[in-house]
Amino acid sequence: MIDVHLPTTDGRTVIPPRYTQPEQEHRLLLHALKLELPTQPKPQITAAGSLAN
Repeated sequence: MIDVHLPTTDGRTVIPPRYTQPEQEHRLLLHALKLELPTQPKPQITAAGSLAN
């Protein structure tokens, strides 16, 4: 998983954590084991260095 930090023009930062996509052989293994990856988490938004609600 990676966190991408994107600054906005109003001084906030949007942080959309993302899981990398599996390679083809990993997708085949996941399918054979009848497993699914979790959904992508929702992005976080920070204001002046702290998480905003």
